[in-house]
Amino acid sequence: MTLLIAGLVLFIGTHLLPNFAALRASAAARLGENPYKMLFSVVSVAGLVLIAIGYGRAPYEQIFEPSRTARLLLPPAMAIVFMLFGIANLQSRIRRLVRHPMLGGLLIWSALHFMANGDLASNVMFGAFALWSVFAILSAEHRGKRPSYGPGNLKYDAIGAIAGLLVFAIVFYFHASLFGVSPV
Repeated sequence: MTLLIAGLVLFIGTHLLPNFAALRASAAARLGENPYKMLFSVVSVAGLVLIAIGYGRAPYEQIFEPSRTARLLLPPAMAIVFMLFGIANLQSRIRRLVRHPMLGGLLIWSALHFMANGDLASNVMFGAFALWSVFAILSAEHRGKRPSYGPGNLKYDAIGAIAGLLVFAIVFYFHASLFGVSPV
């Protein structure tokens, strides 16, 4: 469990830094913009690796009965999540309407997986991601961070949705071998 928590601290801590403009600017000024971005990426990836290893090694301890409703909702919701991830950085109409599609998708993913599992390691990991995504959305809104893509382009909606659905199909098909749990 220590590796899981350390990974979450690294990953989420790194992603909290941009919410503090002065701190982020100071780090970027001291290191230089590109070295700052490189360090940000390296620490983020290290956090994800520790999360994956820590989650896999965590002892199984059931905390609450998993929600059958959440388990039923997961496959169609995950298709939507992957489409949101697909359009997150495109000049799409959906991107303009949803405003924070990556964080919204992360919130859906983490909240449903939290309810569908109920074990301690899942509660820690999915709960941390859910709380962070809510904080990040509220922080972005508070800072006035909104997409500036104009009206958006339907072509990018289609590209993002198709790419997201393709990745969803691959993850869905290999879910049991990747994560040790069948998605249905």
